[in-house]
Amino acid sequence: MICVIDYINFKIYYFVSIQIKGVKNMRVFKRPTSFNNEIIIINLEPDEFLLESIIKYLKDNNIKNACILSGIGTLKKLSYHRVLSTSMNPENEYLSLEGPFELSSLQGLIINFEPHLHFVASDLNNTYSGHIEFNSQVLYLAEIVLLTLKDFSIKRNPNEKNIYFIEED
Repeated sequence: MICVIDYINFKIYYFVSIQIKGVKNMRVFKRPTSFNNEIIIINLEPDEFLLESIIKYLKDNNIKNACILSGIGTLKKLSYHRVLSTSMNPENEYLSLEGPFELSSLQGLIINFEPHLHFVASDLNNTYSGHIEFNSQVLYLAEIVLLTLKDFSIKRNPNEKNIYFIEED
């Protein structure tokens, strides 16, 4: 599925192709766009916690589902995890690093207030990517753009291999 967002006219266009060679069990969730959904910009200041602040805003405003369209900024603490193997029961490595870091990209979904966000960040020597975790802390600022998904009634449920997939509620 490809999603194109027209920020000027506040419209979202979905392009879906279900017949893709080699794809099994693809799940597509499509809703007509409405003015019920909003684009929200969150600006975080020094020492605020990235994920905790986003979730608090969503809970305070009763926004269960959202899509992070963009996230940039600087971090003084970066907490994340990454997968270490390709087995069906992958081993995860949890890391917490002290900065400074440039947060170059943050995107993903928040479903039922539960985040699944990935990032790319770097320091002077390395580039890091993975699944952002709680306790990542802003150094100077962070700017997050999110789209509310109020028209979706969805949840994540584990399959028989304990992989969490999105399903309609």
